[in-house]
Amino acid sequence: MFELIPSQYMRECYKELNFTFTDFQKATLIWNSPGKKRQEILDALKELAADTKDFCTKRQIQERLDYERKAFEKFKENDAGKYVYVVAEREDNENAGFFSEYERAFQYAKRYMKKYEVTCSIEKQRIVAAPEDETVRNPWKGNPNLGLETKEYCAYSGVEEAKAGFNCEGEAEYFYSRELPEEEKIVDTYRIERFESHFMKIPAPLQTGCPVRNVVTGTYGILAQSEEEWEKYLKWIEDRELYVDFSDVQMIVFELNESGIWIHNHVNPLYLEVENPPVISGDEKQDAFRRAMEAMYEYLRHEKEENCEARYGGTVLQRSREFAQICQEEKCDRRWKDACKAEDIMS
Repeated sequence: MFELIPSQYMRECYKELNFTFTDFQKATLIWNSPGKKRQEILDALKELAADTKDFCTKRQIQERLDYERKAFEKFKENDAGKYVYVVAEREDNENAGFFSEYERAFQYAKRYMKKYEVTCSIEKQRIVAAPEDETVRNPWKGNPNLGLETKEYCAYSGVEEAKAGFNCEGEAEYFYSRELPEEEKIVDTYRIERFESHFMKIPAPLQTGCPVRNVVTGTYGILAQSEEEWEKYLKWIEDRELYVDFSDVQMIVFELNESGIWIHNHVNPLYLEVENPPVISGDEKQDAFRRAMEAMYEYLRHEKEENCEARYGGTVLQRSREFAQICQEEKCDRRWKDACKAEDIMS
């Protein structure tokens, strides 16, 4: 089993708090684990199912494993010749080959990735050969929990029936399919009782203004929320009985781009390492980035104070502009033209 909490800081906090996840929550964390290959996730789920005493968790995991196995077997079927497998480069989606058999497409994709040092995907595309082929299952499904309904079928628009993405070693990193509609209903991630998208209430012992590194992307930013605000967020959801899912386990982090603009992102606190960007001797750009981070740290830490803008806003503007100028990107963002306070360069 791989580590379920990517952030070492959060792991240590939870150890001190004596906080542990239920097996159901562990299944959610496994399914949503960033950076893990598809087979790693399936193997971890299988391991959890073998160990857990929670019948609901065991049953749901087995349903997911059965579906993934059947869906991938279906992905590889083309006995009637109704489909074509399209090999494409994942980075720019440039087509690299067309095949009537999955295995032939897969072997070609492995050779192609090795030769050109790129990653590839394989799409299973329907061949439109008759009028009835132009009516397909709707690939865009609205969330019924939010009142979004979609028709089961729609006009063909070139969307694949199934798709898998591979790394350079030929290991599947992701896979999705819409070829098994009845089996798909069993593991529908919009079903609130299932583990795949389960929202969980977790401690978030973090403070506004602390520097953080997103362990998924490797980028640095400044946290814009506190533990107290996180608790208020959880209570707000509970009081209003709102629909939420795993994507709503998030805190706001501001990250500085090369145009000197602070962009806000929503990041799961389990993916946040409390950490300053490293010092790189002689690196002017890194030094400017660190100074801008320090300025935003002070600004957000004192944001609720009446004189915050007067005391700290100007420094945020100055240091963010200096970073943009070193990157030679300031001219690329029009917000600098009229910027006179820190929030003018925050979005």
